[in-house]
Amino acid sequence: SLVEQLDQRLMMVLRDGRHLIGTLRSFDQFSNLVLDSTMERKFILKQNVYTDIELGLYIVRGDSLILIGQVNDSNMKQITQL
Repeated sequence: SLVEQLDQRLMMVLRDGRHLIGTLRSFDQFSNLVLDSTMERKFILKQNVYTDIELGLYIVRGDSLILIGQVNDSNMKQITQL
């Protein structure tokens, strides 16, 4: 259930391929999400780097979600941030 994920830092993959990272503030019965301090993470795998684009407060429609998980930035040490 998403109730346990409230106020947690999450990463989600959307249908269009975007990766969003933000703090879950609210959700509804359709899995529409309200995220705070949201960033879009872009990966350049051939160069083993990524960059984050600040988006701020963000609303994600539930039917565009593919995957949601908690963020553990300590695992990102193998990839360099631009």
